[in-house]
Amino acid sequence: MAAPGSGLFLPTVPVAWALRAAGHEVLVANNAQAARTLVAAGLPAVDVCPGRDVFAEFLEASRAIHLTPPGEPRPRRGGLGLFGEEMAEGLLALARDFRPDLVLSTLEQGAGPLVAASLGVPLVEQSVRLAWAGGDEQAVGYRKSIAAYLEPTRVALRVAEPAVATAVIDIRPPSMGGRDSATEWPMRYVPYNESRLLPEWLLSAPARPRVCLTLGSVLPLSRELGELSAFLDRCGELDLEVVLAMGEEHAAALGPVPGNVRVAGWVPLSALLPSCSAIVHHGGAGTSLTALVHGVPQLVLPRMADQPANAAVVAARGAGLSLAPEETNAASVEAALLRLLRETGPARVAGEVRAEIAAQPSPADLVVRLASLAGRA
Repeated sequence: MAAPGSGLFLPTVPVAWALRAAGHEVLVANNAQAARTLVAAGLPAVDVCPGRDVFAEFLEASRAIHLTPPGEPRPRRGGLGLFGEEMAEGLLALARDFRPDLVLSTLEQGAGPLVAASLGVPLVEQSVRLAWAGGDEQAVGYRKSIAAYLEPTRVALRVAEPAVATAVIDIRPPSMGGRDSATEWPMRYVPYNESRLLPEWLLSAPARPRVCLTLGSVLPLSRELGELSAFLDRCGELDLEVVLAMGEEHAAALGPVPGNVRVAGWVPLSALLPSCSAIVHHGGAGTSLTALVHGVPQLVLPRMADQPANAAVVAARGAGLSLAPEETNAASVEAALLRLLRETGPARVAGEVRAEIAAQPSPADLVVRLASLAGRA
């Protein structure tokens, strides 16, 4: 079980695949579009809040908190704890019917510890972050704040004290914070960006350096489109092929683009990036990790959530560059991209990290450990 935002549940798909391929019974619980996406990924899934869109509610609650004037009380409802608050009852009811031997959950789905405690089964937490996991200060802080937020929910549902995870699956490369211990299990990050028909051009080698540009699915693009359009205009003067990976409605709002800019829609990054010389993106953990898997240097333009932390980790390792919001404009992005393509260091470091990731245990390698916890080894 995971939270319904795409970056918060898509990284769990390869583990579910690995467990099913090994013959284990897996049931995935989520909500709305996330549940439908999991079904499309070939997994049996249940919508625990039918008729509702909890992620949309999360975004609206987060917006209300953000817009609260300074000095006024902020609404309680919001933050990562909202996912568990709204989904816990449905998750508990489903779990009591399904009776799993193991609960595999993410930190952001705060109901995971409640479900495991209610059933008396082991809990394993799968991290979906690049900037923190396991015993890191940020991860510990988030667990505590989510548990505190969910305390009224726990009491109302008459659940015992939340379960503590037996282990945390850590998807970070070793040189970027990943650890290997009895309670922190390293795992190779395997990108899953949804399955789509691939265009023919994607399978051919580009005639000039190809650059992917994506701003994710959550970033409030309405405030970014003017600067993005100005940057794309500047790309028309560069000897590059720029692939714009974004939703059709936002791409259409850009208006005409130069001839060397290809509007690709939501093409899977795991299929696109092997042919790219660089990627310019918003700093989402999944996008950052997918670029690292393929050894592609990154220019990160973070705005919110964990994006600044991801950008800092990428830049500190030397696998790319980052621009703060106040530094970001069409000219600065162009200059940083040209620097990224010209210098050899980021590509070399990105290749080193790619090798690190490839050497980590695969999701299939973790199946035996998970099955042992569940008493199914």
